[in-house]
Amino acid sequence: MSNMFPKRTSRLFIILIDLSLLMLAYLAAFKLASYHTLIEPRNIEALVSIMPWILLMAVLFIYIFELDRLVKRDYTEIFRKLLVVSLGIMVLTIAASFLFREFSLPRSVIFLSHSFMFVLWFLWKSLYVRITCKVMSQNVLFIGDESELELIKENLLDSKVIKRKADVSWLNKDLLMKDIKMKMKPYELVFIGSTMTERKKNDILYYAMKQKQLAYMIPNTNELFIMKTSFTTLGDTMVLEVKPFTLSSGQMLAKRLLDVIVSALLLLLSAPIMVATAIAIKVEDRGPVFFKQERVGKHNKPFQILKFRSMIVDAEAKTGPVLAKSSDSRITKVGAFIRKTRIDELPQLLNVLKGSMSLVGPRPEREYFAKKFEKENKWFYYRGAVKPGITGFAQVFGYYTTSADSKLKFDLYYIRHYSIWLDIVLLFRTILVVLNKSQAEGQQEKQKTIEKKISMMKSGIR
Repeated sequence: MSNMFPKRTSRLFIILIDLSLLMLAYLAAFKLASYHTLIEPRNIEALVSIMPWILLMAVLFIYIFELDRLVKRDYTEIFRKLLVVSLGIMVLTIAASFLFREFSLPRSVIFLSHSFMFVLWFLWKSLYVRITCKVMSQNVLFIGDESELELIKENLLDSKVIKRKADVSWLNKDLLMKDIKMKMKPYELVFIGSTMTERKKNDILYYAMKQKQLAYMIPNTNELFIMKTSFTTLGDTMVLEVKPFTLSSGQMLAKRLLDVIVSALLLLLSAPIMVATAIAIKVEDRGPVFFKQERVGKHNKPFQILKFRSMIVDAEAKTGPVLAKSSDSRITKVGAFIRKTRIDELPQLLNVLKGSMSLVGPRPEREYFAKKFEKENKWFYYRGAVKPGITGFAQVFGYYTTSADSKLKFDLYYIRHYSIWLDIVLLFRTILVVLNKSQAEGQQEKQKTIEKKISMMKSGIR
């Protein structure tokens, strides 16, 4: 757990090793190629000329996919990230060789180099996480509501922080501070729930720092509002400026340019897939290819979202508005495939070109559910400060079944910390979400189990 927030020196060390292995991979590929083909000096010159570009692309991909921040021993996730990164760097390297007219760099060597790079990086990073990402040997303490306890246990277990749920102890937030301090002492790792009062939260954090204990705080929605605030003085009093949730004119212009350029390019690249999907939908049941539905957009104004139809015609004629489930009987055979692969979302690129949506932003909700969520949490209204997106912060870092309240925190964080670079990072990270089936839909049954246990605890059943 000491590497949950790795130090800059550790991250720099990882990047330097990665770049060294990348150059070693190219050296090995050239060495191997020299046994079968004639490697000329101009081939080496081409590599030297383009190597700065390769290294730059490597650093960018390492940063985007957080390969310098390995915080859990998940070899499948490392494999998935490295697959995307190695392919991405290879494609951009080939593109750069054309751009810089370095045609003397053999394509076979590029392919071989990145194959070696993939293997070397996987072995090195697997060894690194095996050494550094150790499961906690001592128990973890959670202070907060019992309703959050089961969820924090599940997340700690999934993140390989603990071996079993029993390793998490619980203290009720309503205990007196003197009792909390006494019971905190044996633990090195403390998690503080989001429902704690500000005063008690501050007292616990202060005591944890004094005891040199690691403390992690789950933020509530109010605390997200004061993130990235500016301060000044009013006389001899410090005051914080809490800005409204909105983007500047420059940010909106940059975001729109990115939307138009990338969505137009993706529409061209995905045209064959979209044509094949349209034919498959039509052949299966002769129904309409596209599905239009009214959603809530920027400033909570309605718009028509466009998707490939994945359910039977008039799926909600009898049920009314109902959230879809992974095993929904209304989903067609073609629909099951295009939902799993996210192909059903491709027509939304037309929404982006039109201007009713953005590539990145909070997912658009139907008015029925938007009003329901807003009644449960008044801050839900502020999601409408930006255009809804095809992908978003909540989709990249959450799960399909993540609660509306948790998704709201992700969305508000995104709006408060918006930058064009953040959009680019989230677009690349979305590739991992598509490849990771468990993040897309596999958490549903687990979420049901969690909710059932919470319900039982609230009812007094043990």
